[in-house]
Amino acid sequence: MQRQLLSLLADGMQHSGNDLAAALGVTRAAIWKQIRQLRELGVDIRAQAGQGYSLPATLDLLEPDLIRQELTPQIRLTVNDLQVLWVTESTSDYLLQRAPFEPGRASVCLAEYQTGGRGRRGRQWFAAAGSGICISLGWCFPAVPAGLSCLGLAAGVAVLRAVQVCGIREAQLKWPNDLLVDGKKLAGILVDVQGESGGPLQVVIGVGLNYAPDPLAAGAAVAAGGIAPVSMVELDSGVLPRRNKVAAELVTAMIQVMQQFEQSGFEQLADEWQRADFLRGKVVQVTATGNTAVGVAQGISSDGQLLVSTNGELRRLMTGDVTVRAAS
Repeated sequence: MQRQLLSLLADGMQHSGNDLAAALGVTRAAIWKQIRQLRELGVDIRAQAGQGYSLPATLDLLEPDLIRQELTPQIRLTVNDLQVLWVTESTSDYLLQRAPFEPGRASVCLAEYQTGGRGRRGRQWFAAAGSGICISLGWCFPAVPAGLSCLGLAAGVAVLRAVQVCGIREAQLKWPNDLLVDGKKLAGILVDVQGESGGPLQVVIGVGLNYAPDPLAAGAAVAAGGIAPVSMVELDSGVLPRRNKVAAELVTAMIQVMQQFEQSGFEQLADEWQRADFLRGKVVQVTATGNTAVGVAQGISSDGQLLVSTNGELRRLMTGDVTVRAAS
């Protein structure tokens, strides 16, 4: 019922409690209960005495048929399964529970709200219902591809391509798994890999993309020590596609990059990543397992490690949290 109610409010117009109750065949008390629950999911539903309820702007709910319509015939044939859930704990966990995947075919799961969206190092990904694009893609590599350690960077290239197609040309990649615009976080990426050393490998690429502003999630992210977020709507220059189109571009780019990675590893994607490198040339602090390194970021190695120049020594860092320090 929550999704049905949100669908009625999605036009951004005022709707009385009586009209909403009649449309859904429930009581006004039931409508109020659902509105309260939607607000708990971060949806900004406004109430005005004597006029009813409304959203501050129109809302484009995710629809699997609309997403499929935006795919090319070739990509559409590659998608084995595409689901849009109203609420789930995690789209990536949902797919991992349904592995193994068919080689050469993608399984896709999106959700309007995640109760336990995951980020790196156990952090939670916050997004109000209907404000972001929470998407995961399942893929099977029959054999272990070259440069497997760079798979997360390859996924970053896929997200970069998708947002560029959607008009966000200034996006950059921050090692190891963030997409930034002007230093603010537009998207995060998480990769799960299951399988034997000789293959096949079951891979799930999870992406959380900020589509519309979400003040509550922004405050939670900063309070947790994360990067201040920015949304596609805030960056819109007048040509921003609707959410279903953006979701389709993400599906397309992730499939194309998985196919490319399966054939040739990260080699053909490395230059694309390096051109969008947010950290290169900046003074950074990298913290991992209690150790801290400070130096100038010098790009990435062929196996996906961060290169940092410290006191004349070039260090290779496999993991860590990176912050940019002000130049002295």
